[in-house]
Amino acid sequence: MLLLKRLGNVLCAAALALCAFAHVAPARQSAGEPQSGDEEVLRINTELVQTGVTVFDSRGRFVDGLRKEDFELRVDGRPVPISFFESIVAGSLRDRLARAAREDGPAAAASAAAPAHSYRQRTVVFFIDDRHLSLDSVSRSRKMLLDFIDKEMGPNDLVAIASSSGQIGFLQQFTDNKDVLRAAAGRLMPVPYVVTDYGRNPGAPLTEYMALTIERRDDPNVFEFYVQDCVKYAPKGATRQERGGMRRQCEVEVTNRARQILIQAGMVTSATYHSLESLLSHAGKMPGSKLAFFISDGFLPDAGPRGPVGSDKLGRLTDKARRSGVVIYTIDARGLISGALDAAGSVPFDPDGRLENANLREIAASQDALNALAEDTGGRALRNQNTFDRFIGDALEETSRYYLIAWRPEADGQKDGKLRKIEVTVKGRPELTVRSARSLVGSSAAAVERAAREEKATATAAKPAADLREALTDSHPTQALPLQLSLIYLDTPASGPVLTTSVLAPTGPLNYGAHGTEPARLTLAGVILDDRGKPAASFRAGLKVDPPRSGGGASSVIYNYPSPLKPGIYQARVAARDDRSGLLGSAMQWVVIPDLSKRALSLSSLIVGLEAVGDRGAEAGRIQWSVDKKFAHGSRLRFMLFVYNAARPAAGAPVNLAVRSQVYRDGRPVIPAPFKRVALGAEADPARVPFTEEINLGELQPGRYTLEVTVEDLAAHKTAAQQTSFYVQ
Repeated sequence: MLLLKRLGNVLCAAALALCAFAHVAPARQSAGEPQSGDEEVLRINTELVQTGVTVFDSRGRFVDGLRKEDFELRVDGRPVPISFFESIVAGSLRDRLARAAREDGPAAAASAAAPAHSYRQRTVVFFIDDRHLSLDSVSRSRKMLLDFIDKEMGPNDLVAIASSSGQIGFLQQFTDNKDVLRAAAGRLMPVPYVVTDYGRNPGAPLTEYMALTIERRDDPNVFEFYVQDCVKYAPKGATRQERGGMRRQCEVEVTNRARQILIQAGMVTSATYHSLESLLSHAGKMPGSKLAFFISDGFLPDAGPRGPVGSDKLGRLTDKARRSGVVIYTIDARGLISGALDAAGSVPFDPDGRLENANLREIAASQDALNALAEDTGGRALRNQNTFDRFIGDALEETSRYYLIAWRPEADGQKDGKLRKIEVTVKGRPELTVRSARSLVGSSAAAVERAAREEKATATAAKPAADLREALTDSHPTQALPLQLSLIYLDTPASGPVLTTSVLAPTGPLNYGAHGTEPARLTLAGVILDDRGKPAASFRAGLKVDPPRSGGGASSVIYNYPSPLKPGIYQARVAARDDRSGLLGSAMQWVVIPDLSKRALSLSSLIVGLEAVGDRGAEAGRIQWSVDKKFAHGSRLRFMLFVYNAARPAAGAPVNLAVRSQVYRDGRPVIPAPFKRVALGAEADPARVPFTEEINLGELQPGRYTLEVTVEDLAAHKTAAQQTSFYVQ
């Protein structure tokens, strides 16, 4: 691999070469996606069932050091042997450093015999029920999200921020990009509550719970209070008979008011349930266990027998969460509640105390749904507390440690599509609390095979354009043809901000004809979307791929596409299709292009594995970087980036920068390094300073790592950082 070693004009020219063309480059790289053993909970086939299990003692502390033989698994009451067992650890950098300090101390010897931990990626969802949030609650929720992003989120975590109203829009996706998540949190705004009173009655306001009490007739005092409140507006001087008629009219009016409020409230709750169900469906496609925080001011689980929400809807949602591997922790965003709930914004004046009992029940009723979502999925509910940060941290800690168990279902007993009850216990330890999924739904083997045949037939017969369009719009990547995607942002003197989209496709899975000697035809399509989901650029290309040579090993093809873009947040989506077999693959990735006109210290993307491609002709002098970011054990990692808007101390004085390059694994530094000054001449352009370095990977074991480069402008006292993941094979 040839490295551009000289700074200055040589690297500036290289940057232009990176962005100035779109080309296809053959690459002797391993086919397939990166080794994701550090990310996925388990690679399984359709014959293996898995579940995450957490075990706590009487003080709520996670019980460490358990082994496979300590657990007993029963499905529908029958014991089932455990085929696979693993101890999983996931968490933020702070969590892992604290855990490492504990394990490396005196307790290390005691835990030496414990099973080794596997460090995994966390998948966290924040579902903001903004249809049921006040202005103050929205502000508290936004602050909580930003604190989590800045203090708790780990470098490999996948996080999604979603809202029941959908106001977050296109940013409502799983990502490890903190800038995208901050932008998503910034979009949270109060949603006006649309439930209104029947006829705008001038009397006492009627809350949803009071309306439900009237509808169910389970508290005569409530109905009588509102009827009497209506009667007092009767004309003065009315006879007893007239007042009797007025009362009957008020009874009808109060009943109608209650029903109209419940119908509206039910529609709002139904929309919240629908949004949550969609989120759970999407989360179910993600591997491993997921943690979801449901933040709301509370609501009624259903709106009575005439409401649009079925009484069993909440139960079906919790079952879906369990089957999707989602544990829900709920937060009542109102904090400490000292008085009665009032959806209308005021409390009825009740001098006779007829609403006293109902007021006490109303708070608990509004929290019933939150309690059920947490309890039935293995989480916990936070209520009547004004601070959320500690609860968030406790939930992350509780769910970051778990045991993964897997088993093979019986040939006929657990694959018939019926709901099965799962029980996991620790042998001889009844005092321990075990949390896990409580049920599973088997799948018929014949149905699975039939669906596979239908899917294959559809993929082969479908039009290429429709296939690619569906793959590009799907929120979950298709991995039948595993693609690798790399986004490189650079600012060039001629074109300004340019984003180069690089797609690496393995050539091994392609169809080369009946005898394997004909060229394959690969169709690539891509779209770059802004933070509102609108296309900012797109491309489509047909690639002719020659059959692989005998004994040549795994090979790939790389396609580059440059796009001049304005500053902002973008998501690139790419898809590829083998025209002969219909085999599909897709990938997506976020990138943030900074606004350099603000004159803030900024960095380009980190470019790793830079090398020359094309030895002669038109390709001579062009360069390519590593797209899959895989490097051999014992090799050297070469990288480069550009520093933008550095300060010049004085006229004629050189730019004064210091750079630190560190490598992390599981949040812990494995190649630490101090800051070191960058030697630059007085002629260096402070607006665009190139930097290149090489790191020896000889001591690193195979796995996933994070390279973080921090630049400090010593003259302006500002810092900027950029990071990227890579893999050692």
